[in-house]
Amino acid sequence: MYPLNMRKKLTLVPIGGLANRLYAITSAIAFCEDHDIDLRVVWFKDWGMGADFHALFELAGSYPHVEIVDATWKDYVYDRPRKRNLWWPSLYQRVIFGRCVYESQVIKGYSSDDLEKDFQSNDRIYLVHYCLFYTCNPAHLLVLSAEMLREVEQRKKEFQLDDHVIGVHIRRTDNSGSIKHSPLSLFVEKIQQETSLDPLARFYVASDDLAEKQKLKELFGDRIITSWEEVRRDTLQGIKDAVVELYTLASTKKIYGSASSTYSMLAALLGHIELEILQNSLEKR
Repeated sequence: MYPLNMRKKLTLVPIGGLANRLYAITSAIAFCEDHDIDLRVVWFKDWGMGADFHALFELAGSYPHVEIVDATWKDYVYDRPRKRNLWWPSLYQRVIFGRCVYESQVIKGYSSDDLEKDFQSNDRIYLVHYCLFYTCNPAHLLVLSAEMLREVEQRKKEFQLDDHVIGVHIRRTDNSGSIKHSPLSLFVEKIQQETSLDPLARFYVASDDLAEKQKLKELFGDRIITSWEEVRRDTLQGIKDAVVELYTLASTKKIYGSASSTYSMLAALLGHIELEILQNSLEKR
């Protein structure tokens, strides 16, 4: 048993891509602040996230009961149990924590209400998560590091007339939902509509597919603002470029986004701007 005066504590391991992790972390911060619970976030790098947390972000304010650590070798006892580590961290975790919640349970619908109930009978909980599970605005809880903020401001210099820049996010690579339901033709059609309404309209295009960017550049010329850096999730520079694109996208007046993309939704939330997901009309029914 823990001493009666010891505060309850949540240990969170965020997984997935950039947007997934930010949703999980900010949800946990908001939940723990509202319920007077200590929070420790253990951030692991992997093939889908090639950067440490502190290379990208910092807390937006003073949160004395929140700790975010970039995992080192000694933290791997907190890694989520899976085939690649022979599930051995679970042996340690089930001794240290009163309750362990892994992604298999989250997929089935583990909610913040469930987490609150679990804390009624447990002082220490381990949670693996990858999406927004508690109401909050990520922009109020996490901010860019000074280096990343400078890079975003540098890229925004291309906007010239901010009120006329519209965001476009085209998700590709391994996102089959976006590839299938949000073809390039829908973005081309929407850009054509916008330019007919506003002759000064320009478009900031964020995408993990350089070929899609090139096609739009060939069609619309100087109306297209974009970066030609390759967005990769497994390298530090690749993740930095993805973060710069995310926050630059959030600085536009509205966003046309891709189906099945948490990145599109996060950009709109960070910028407090309108988001319209472009997808085949058949899929909207």
